[in-house]
Amino acid sequence: MRRTLSASLLSAALLLSPPSAVLAETVTLPAPDTTGGLPLMQALAQRKTIRNLSKEPLDQATLGSLLWAAWGQNRPDGRRTAPSARNRQALKLYVNKADGLWLYDAAGHRLERIAAKPLGDPLDDAAVVLIFAVPEDDPYGGMHIGSVYQNVGLFCASAGLGNVVKASTARDASRFAFLPDGWRALATQSVGKPR
Repeated sequence: MRRTLSASLLSAALLLSPPSAVLAETVTLPAPDTTGGLPLMQALAQRKTIRNLSKEPLDQATLGSLLWAAWGQNRPDGRRTAPSARNRQALKLYVNKADGLWLYDAAGHRLERIAAKPLGDPLDDAAVVLIFAVPEDDPYGGMHIGSVYQNVGLFCASAGLGNVVKASTARDASRFAFLPDGWRALATQSVGKPR
């Protein structure tokens, strides 16, 4: 009787829970392909901004390799593919795509759902929009974001994807209301197959 009552209370609690509690979802990404792609000099030669991007979703393997290239862990001690001043790693990488808004967890190489619906305008209508956030008081934040978006640009050149980087300003802050207190988004980077 006690177990039945507890199960009923739990079911009722889940039904009455706010949507964010029910949304808790984690997706483990496939291991990144660390042996493929173009040689560095060819990727540099082909790196460019492409603004006309398809909304066709990226497959999980490509998305996993993209996020690992951007800000993944590439050493057993937890250090990343992009440099970080004093190894502070004070950067959050959010992924906006058709099935919602996600946070990239480099340690587990996975995505954690933040919202069931993607952010709308004025973000680009691309397969993936990366949102780079740093602490408001971090003097190195812009440098960290620049390193990460360059990694993304080189990955895109190597994988035949297009990308465009856009700066975010104080007037854009309202669209990033999901960020933790004390954090700000300094840039976004749209990624997708060129049209």
